[in-house]
Amino acid sequence: MLNVIRKFFAKKDLVDESLTPDDIDIARENPSFVTNPNKVFQLLQQLIIEPPRCTITLNNSDNLFLTDILEVDPDFISFSPLTPSSGNQLLASQRTLKLSTVLGGIPLTFNLQNICVDKSADPICLKAALPEKIYYPQRRLTKRMPTNSTTIEFKGTSRDTGVSIQGYVTDISRGGLSVIYNSNRGNIIRSDRLSYCSLILPDNQTIAFELTVSSSKKPLLGSNKRHLGGQFENIYPQDEKKLDRYLSTLERQQLRKRRD
Repeated sequence: MLNVIRKFFAKKDLVDESLTPDDIDIARENPSFVTNPNKVFQLLQQLIIEPPRCTITLNNSDNLFLTDILEVDPDFISFSPLTPSSGNQLLASQRTLKLSTVLGGIPLTFNLQNICVDKSADPICLKAALPEKIYYPQRRLTKRMPTNSTTIEFKGTSRDTGVSIQGYVTDISRGGLSVIYNSNRGNIIRSDRLSYCSLILPDNQTIAFELTVSSSKKPLLGSNKRHLGGQFENIYPQDEKKLDRYLSTLERQQLRKRRD
């Protein structure tokens, strides 16, 4: 295994205090991501203070691999070789991965690029530059509103696996939505990024966007229906206006129902 890893080419103290959700600078555009470089560094250091087991996803592989975070400094993150060891062979050619874990009960996911070997380490380990952003959905800032489960059609394609899904929106907000879909063609997992997403509103207007999946629920026994929730990404300003008009109408309708 070490020979495979060596085919790649060639400390500061940990923070003393632990982070709380209020300590983390969350981008206003999407509260699920940490993008400030200093906060990315501080958040990753929590994986040293409270080390969890990390799951690795590689391109063109349906298998999951495991690793441990060994060290984090302002420039690099170091981690152990993957297990099973077959993952190191794929990693040697791809030099990129997606790491998923849990911190404080909250899912945490990020991508690493240009992974190489730390030849000075004993035992040998892998390292990469810190990620530009971390998916860490701590709270939902906008209230989801229920919809008629067959009113709004949803389509999307997993950027990682190419699996396409089609279903209906069960609730929606200005920041995200929930969808029920048929899982026969493949399952979407938490932290997946869905591209080429579209909604068809009741007035036949179409909204285009990408979606970062924050939750995925297994189907009930005997059912092939699956449920996912996520946050909007890369939605055009004109489509935001369409969505806002629809939600304003939905809010007024629900307000009238409560009054009646």
